[in-house]
Amino acid sequence: MKKIAIIGAGQAGLYLGLSLIDAGYSVTIYSDRTPDELLKSRIPATPTLFPDALALEKKVDLNFWDENFLGCHKYFNKICDSQGNINLNISADLEQPWKAIDPRLKLSVWMEEFTRRAGNLVVRKITIEDLEKCYQKYDLVVVSVGKGDLARLFERDEQKSKYQKPQRHVAVMLTELEPMYWDAFEVINIAGVGEIVQYPLFDREGILVRGISIEAIPNGPIDVFSGIKNAGELLTVIQGIIKQFVPWNYEYIRDAEAIDDSSWLCGAITPKVRKPVGRLESGGVVMGIGDVVILNDPIAAQGANNAIKMADLVARRIIERGKESFDRFWMQQVFDEFWEYSQYVNLLSDFLLSPGDTVQSISRAMAENPEVTKDVLNGFNHPPSLYPWYFDPEAAREYLESKKIAVYC
Repeated sequence: MKKIAIIGAGQAGLYLGLSLIDAGYSVTIYSDRTPDELLKSRIPATPTLFPDALALEKKVDLNFWDENFLGCHKYFNKICDSQGNINLNISADLEQPWKAIDPRLKLSVWMEEFTRRAGNLVVRKITIEDLEKCYQKYDLVVVSVGKGDLARLFERDEQKSKYQKPQRHVAVMLTELEPMYWDAFEVINIAGVGEIVQYPLFDREGILVRGISIEAIPNGPIDVFSGIKNAGELLTVIQGIIKQFVPWNYEYIRDAEAIDDSSWLCGAITPKVRKPVGRLESGGVVMGIGDVVILNDPIAAQGANNAIKMADLVARRIIERGKESFDRFWMQQVFDEFWEYSQYVNLLSDFLLSPGDTVQSISRAMAENPEVTKDVLNGFNHPPSLYPWYFDPEAAREYLESKKIAVYC
């Protein structure tokens, strides 16, 4: 029986570990926190999963909250000018639900499930020196920790990495759920300013709450989160942003209260792609997955979806490998296979960060034609389906003409 070590108990690491346990592998996951410590920690993100990723969770019997949370069934998008005046209104019923589960709840339960299925969970922060020992002990070492010294083992891929600094400064918090948001995912795009996103989330206490994400263009009028010290301060700032730019929504947040002082965050990430093989001083190699190797801006809500999809592919390729060793050529080959899919995820994120005339024309068509809206929303679930018509002006023109829409790119 081959022995696999996974460093990091996040979305990718736990999904991979549970998939391999079910296939009969000996798997050890190293986590820097116990399940209880994770559950009580500050919220790290509020990821929304789309249907394909949800189906992968179900495949491994990790869909523990399906009966408690039916997810989002409606989509609303308001596209505004720089002053907040609405230029376009887009709405649709989702063909399949989108779901956001508090990652503190999800991952702590998954950790417990991993041990229940006879996985070995070791609570210990792993150093690079520890990786050398793991390399000697296990047949394969997979790193799924996207920050710190371990992530720096993986060289930035300059050809695939477009940005040198964050493209959005992000603030997220949880408040009590207003009735209008109980099954709706709402996006408000404000030209040259940023995005405001609101959605239902099943939180760590097992209740539905409202997630609010503000994605501010750096140095713009809503990039005002520096120095925030607690949930109350952040809520006041968010209320001010909504009152100024989207006053029609202000009544739904005017009297809101934060869920607690650990259910908020402010931060920023620099989107990047790293090479999948980390080289140790001894000459050994370890494999990176998830955010370690592909880190996207949250604007397209692809991070957790990508992590699960990559972990699923890696699990299948490990199983298919049989008795052969996991060398650096195999690691690169598996990454390259996933990149055939993930290149479109990156392309989607890049286009949404700087929407040009093509995206704007398609948005106008979405306001007119439900079929276009359906195709775009399905593209968030499976970004390759958007290529080339969502990105290329000529392909977009042909696509819109096929829908009998008189919109020119």
